[in-house]
Amino acid sequence: MKLLIVSGGFHNIVMQYLPKKTAVIHPQALNLQNLSDYLDGGNPLGEGILITDEAFTQKPSLDREQLTKLLEWIEVNSTPRIPVVLITRDFMKPFELGRLTQRFDHLKIIICDTVRIPAEVFQRSLEQIGQKDTVPIHNDLKTEPNIMNETPREAGQSGKKRSFFDRFLSKPESPAEPTATDRLTRDIANISRGISRVVAVTGHRGNGLTSTVVNLAHEANKRGLSSIIIDMDAEYRSMNMYFSRFHDRTNKDEQMSASLIRTLARPQDYMTTAFNISDHFWLTSLGYSFDDRKLMEQFYNSEKLVGLISVLRTKFNLVLLDMPLDLFRSFQETMIHIDVFGLCIPNNLHAVLSTARNVEVVLDREKASYFNAKSKVIVTKYNDRSRFQGSLFAPEKVNEILASGISASFHYEMKTAGVVPYSHSFDSQIETDIPVANTGAEFEKAFGQMLLRLMEGA
Repeated sequence: MKLLIVSGGFHNIVMQYLPKKTAVIHPQALNLQNLSDYLDGGNPLGEGILITDEAFTQKPSLDREQLTKLLEWIEVNSTPRIPVVLITRDFMKPFELGRLTQRFDHLKIIICDTVRIPAEVFQRSLEQIGQKDTVPIHNDLKTEPNIMNETPREAGQSGKKRSFFDRFLSKPESPAEPTATDRLTRDIANISRGISRVVAVTGHRGNGLTSTVVNLAHEANKRGLSSIIIDMDAEYRSMNMYFSRFHDRTNKDEQMSASLIRTLARPQDYMTTAFNISDHFWLTSLGYSFDDRKLMEQFYNSEKLVGLISVLRTKFNLVLLDMPLDLFRSFQETMIHIDVFGLCIPNNLHAVLSTARNVEVVLDREKASYFNAKSKVIVTKYNDRSRFQGSLFAPEKVNEILASGISASFHYEMKTAGVVPYSHSFDSQIETDIPVANTGAEFEKAFGQMLLRLMEGA
């Protein structure tokens, strides 16, 4: 089979996955932007075109325009029409390209929910290119009939229903230091190293968002999961207080002080624009000294954040956003790219009512309903003496009140991702640079359970 690969910098890696009988007709890397020049030059297309995420610019409107030009060119100049297969890790791509899949039946999309796309998926894509007709894999109200949504299966695997964790290929890594000590280690070890989740920790300001993000990232690192923190709270920038090495670096290096903006501008260069906490643990935030409004206006927006998320979800097991609720007023377009929201609420009535009101003010009815469906509650600063109507204000009571009708934004009762016991050491993390998850078994277990439930998704 003669194949044209459109995979940007991923070109050589894709070639290694292809069978020896496959002839790649263009030896150099191509992306969607320079594909028009390739076509205008009268170059051959072969028997099929294989596209991967790395071919895109991360600008949805531009990418859609370039892909449309390719499909239209094939429709006019190719008889029979050459099949185009897109392999993507972005589960939103079928929705973004829904009109194209409806218009062009020679476009096929394969979704692979792993950090690294295995060879079996490339083999499956070649099988799809070899088929003359497209057979829909699933069809629902929001999915066009020609969209393919598949996850790789191991050879010889039976067709019986698999568990959540069985969907992901195992890619074991050596554990990071310090290592976890509780029994949850075995549970989290069952999560394949191929899984990737984008989690936004959110809630009313002052409800312990940043501390929760920091401890979840440390816990993930202890348990061998790669993670990166994106501190979107550009107003308070409190990550500087939790990571003194990062703060010191921003004082000496102007570029690191602008880490968040530089990473938003060039997501693929995160290894030089973000700060490395440890081997598999990264942070991107703003230093206190950064104050460039022009750069903020240019890069601190939904489009850039969507591009950053799209890149990082292919590099890390866990992408953690520190995202106070009021920021979603400006970043609503990013919500569909977030896998789960960890909604931080202390167990007192004022906190619950404030959170419900905040959601009503920030989000419209449709976005609020989506937020509700994709959220899990994190009961922060848990007070075991708090009472409601004469009884203990248990964690489950927080969910119950939210879903009781006090707000039109919450139609569904949410699950609890975890409970953070209150302790004076919770506030001393800033002074000691030691996360509370590393101070005792109680906190280690609390954040370990929380991590497991958030990685499961909503």
